[in-house]
Amino acid sequence: MTGARAEAVGIDVGATKIAAVRITADGTVAARARAATPRRTAQELVAAVAALVARVRGQRAVAVGVGLPGMVDARTGALAFAPGLDFARAPLREPIADAVGLPVVTDNDANAAAWAEYRLGAGRGHADLVLVTLGTGLGCGVVVGGRLLHGAHGFAAEASHLIVEPGGPLCECGNRGCWGETASGAAIGRRGLREAAARPGSPLARLIGEDRAGAGAAVTAAARGGDEQALEIMDRVGTLTGVGLAALANVFDPAVLVVGGGSVAAGELLLAPARAEFARRLYAPGDRPPVPVLAARFAADAGAIGAGLLAFDRARGDRASG
Repeated sequence: MTGARAEAVGIDVGATKIAAVRITADGTVAARARAATPRRTAQELVAAVAALVARVRGQRAVAVGVGLPGMVDARTGALAFAPGLDFARAPLREPIADAVGLPVVTDNDANAAAWAEYRLGAGRGHADLVLVTLGTGLGCGVVVGGRLLHGAHGFAAEASHLIVEPGGPLCECGNRGCWGETASGAAIGRRGLREAAARPGSPLARLIGEDRAGAGAAVTAAARGGDEQALEIMDRVGTLTGVGLAALANVFDPAVLVVGGGSVAAGELLLAPARAEFARRLYAPGDRPPVPVLAARFAADAGAIGAGLLAFDRARGDRASG
């Protein structure tokens, strides 16, 4: 079913946009397209995904993989809960398959990104890895023994709600100090906006200007330029990233930890304090092999490429991806 020339379509559904790619079996992107994410109803989302598949599928696509931003039922492929969408408990796998006329795989978007890094990225060659994505939110995917970890219902690895800063900012889940609220890409932007408001004449405030949506990128740029406030923000977010990474390493004992998402573009500004705090927090570091913390190979394409690889692997009957 998946010969040497076969291709697959990978879809990454985000809170604001949907990214689609057509990939070959080695992960090469042959075509890509984007569209805004319809957030009101499942029917609108299915139609948008089907339209993107039609734009990129070509003649040799054998399956479609869809990464969804929330909790995906491992048995049915249905979306159980997605904080970025206005609906939940929606069957999506079968309606999308009916619309596109191809086998469809649905999974959590961070699981898809983890599969991309496991199969072809920074985690290639390691059967056990943890991926954390730092973007608008914080996502996590875990591969154990060469298999994606789904848990009893498909909801495993929701690491965004680890408490890493007790008494910290309020999360949408009702708790304070959740990892996703304190160490995501959006958290960098929020911290930057607070600093700019407190010091309106500072270089950081001038760089942010009126572009609130671009505050995170402005903080990174200011930190690269040596701005003290921005460097403090990156150090704090990097430190909290390390706290969470150590917790995951203590629980899952991975061979490698991979950090992806838009924030990883900050490079060592983020990763250096993360590695330092990780080393301080890891249990018995002198009595275990080193656990490297690596930047992801795939950037914005990770979720879509991983979804396509999941579609390839399940189409050929690879149970490890299921």
